[in-house]
Amino acid sequence: MRIKDHYKTLGIPPTASLQDIKKAWRKLAFQYHPDQNPDNAFAEANFKELQEAYSILSHSNRRRAYDEERWLSGMGSKARHKEAITPQWILDECRKLSHHMASIDTYRMSHRSLRDYIFLLLSDAHIGVLLHDNEHDINTAIIEEVLAATRHLQYEYMSEVSSRLLLVAGQDHGLQVLIKSKLEDHKTRAGRDRYFTLFIAAAALLLALFMYFYGRRK
Repeated sequence: MRIKDHYKTLGIPPTASLQDIKKAWRKLAFQYHPDQNPDNAFAEANFKELQEAYSILSHSNRRRAYDEERWLSGMGSKARHKEAITPQWILDECRKLSHHMASIDTYRMSHRSLRDYIFLLLSDAHIGVLLHDNEHDINTAIIEEVLAATRHLQYEYMSEVSSRLLLVAGQDHGLQVLIKSKLEDHKTRAGRDRYFTLFIAAAALLLALFMYFYGRRK
């Protein structure tokens, strides 16, 4: 799915500060506000786009997640238009992804966008190239880079990524064990996080009940 360019909507660069965002929003919101343009469908549509852009870019966490999804989408566009697909090119792209993921807050990333981009890198056509050339060292490095990039990927998405990695591993038993082991780690962490969430909810409920009954005794 094509990512909307909220920066373009507000007419600002991706490096814009919060003050720049607010300034652009105020100017354009006044220009396209329905009160200023009664019965104008074009202005109304633009105003809605402006509202969506501002609600995301003015919120630090939403903007961070949007920037990450935008980056992955942009990298995906480059991958789609790359003419010469070789095992080395696929490895280089995986390295770029791994390096990028090591520099961001992976707990606030778009997990689905990361999964989609990896599926683009490990498409059937690309895997076909890897298996045809059968360069073991490159295939191993690709698997290692993808595993590094997905160390915090949610289990449901990691399960899908693992299926692609197993295709790259081919008959290499050692790589198969490595991939399955990493997937099991994700599964264990997902279960642990789920139980921790339930524990916090139960603790909050017990605290609320305690405060309620304690308050009635006074």
